[in-house]
Amino acid sequence: MLTVLAGAAWSGGWFAPAPTPAAAAVITGDAGDEWATTTYDGPMVRKRAAIAVHPGRGADRAHVAGELYAAAKAAGLGEPADATFAVFSADLLNYLVPELTVVLPEGVTTQRAEALMRDHQPGDVAFYVVQQVLVHDVTFAVVTDGVDPAEARQRMDTEGILSDSLNRYATTVQPAGLTVRYFGALLSDGQIETVRAAMARAAGTEAGRVTVSATQPGAGVDLSQGVPHLDENAEHHGH
Repeated sequence: MLTVLAGAAWSGGWFAPAPTPAAAAVITGDAGDEWATTTYDGPMVRKRAAIAVHPGRGADRAHVAGELYAAAKAAGLGEPADATFAVFSADLLNYLVPELTVVLPEGVTTQRAEALMRDHQPGDVAFYVVQQVLVHDVTFAVVTDGVDPAEARQRMDTEGILSDSLNRYATTVQPAGLTVRYFGALLSDGQIETVRAAMARAAGTEAGRVTVSATQPGAGVDLSQGVPHLDENAEHHGH
């Protein structure tokens, strides 16, 4: 059995892959800026406060991110994560496509995120928006069949399907196979099945042997009754 290791940079322990879920949950569309349609909900979907940041002209985005991460830690909010702008709602993206997206740890409210920016906004941030978002935090795992796990990773990276489908992900090579952790905007069922198929090809096995599980423990977000209420009162702040 393959033990799931999300990686030290992502989490602090080992997780056994849970069975692939069967419950259906429809969100919206699969295209454009709308949230994806997914049946992979519950512990795999998390509600988080995110900050859409537009740095000032000529600002160093890495420097801005570093200041925000340090401020969040100093304020006792924990370790933030970066993500693509796709985590935000279509309404927000209609008027702002942020150059930097900072997702705060689970349990941090939008009010605390606003307070963080009010008290610690870097000087080279032109404006920002705080919004509650839904993210997928999932780990794919596969046991290779006649293929060395390191070779399977190379095959997977060379093919490039995961880069196209996930954009950002973290791969861990283990003695029995591979795990891939994804954290970001909700994935459609089609995207997830594409990833499973790509990992299976690289590992010399079948897509049905690639498990999809929640990376973190906890209830997560049940989407069987639709999207839960999210904070829609995001405010634009700038100077």
